[in-house]
Amino acid sequence: MRKNPFLFFKLLFYRISGDTHCAACDFKGKQKQKNVLWSDLINEWELTPEWTHWFNLREGQYCVNCKCCARTHQLSEALLQELANVSGTLYTSLNEAFKQQQVQALKIAEINSLGNIHPFLAQSSNLWYSEFLSTNPDIRSENLASLSYSDNFFDLVLTSETLEHVPNIDKAFSEIHRVLKPGGKHIFTTPVVWDRPLTRIRASMLDNQVIHHFPPSYHGSKTKNQSDYLVFYEFGADLVDRCKLAGFQVELLRNQHNPSLVTFITTKL
Repeated sequence: MRKNPFLFFKLLFYRISGDTHCAACDFKGKQKQKNVLWSDLINEWELTPEWTHWFNLREGQYCVNCKCCARTHQLSEALLQELANVSGTLYTSLNEAFKQQQVQALKIAEINSLGNIHPFLAQSSNLWYSEFLSTNPDIRSENLASLSYSDNFFDLVLTSETLEHVPNIDKAFSEIHRVLKPGGKHIFTTPVVWDRPLTRIRASMLDNQVIHHFPPSYHGSKTKNQSDYLVFYEFGADLVDRCKLAGFQVELLRNQHNPSLVTFITTKL
């Protein structure tokens, strides 16, 4: 296949004009930035201008090579940290790590795609990848409220921007805890407005019917026609205690410049 010369020179420009390292693909160079939040979502979440700016950086600052945003980049860093702990080897990127035999030996559940880092994870033959309500025969369908996996099965469970869409977060944590081996880790991201002490429940389920406690809010769709993107929870700082009550030890990987950019590393006790 003939390579695109324009793309080559574009990547070369970003490589020589910046020094940011991507923990997913190993690209070293400049990143790009775009705003991704829309006005309805900002108003529904009652975000201040500061938090709007931080969330736009979280989702809209990205690697020009693999398109991983700041959130998935930090998630990659957290995963590399855990892989180093398990294997005793330091890796510079997920692209490098998931080609290695000691990493491929780990049983990992990716519950809903982790976006642009999924192709790197998929290099492992020991990855259990699923999508909620999948109709693709090659992709499992898994529900976090009732996972089909055996007890004490996985070394790692990975989720990203999924938990806020689950009707019963405590049930989801219970299921994740059940399928992890003792000492196994759930590494995840989810939107948290950290200056709010309490989580706000936007919707809940009763007799298989959605009950809205606030006007419906959706992620990923400005048209609000994809019910699987419905937001059930606007998490606050109490999410940490919720993890602990579910039987996890909690470590937070934070970005010192952006309070919205936090990755949870939770360990099954």
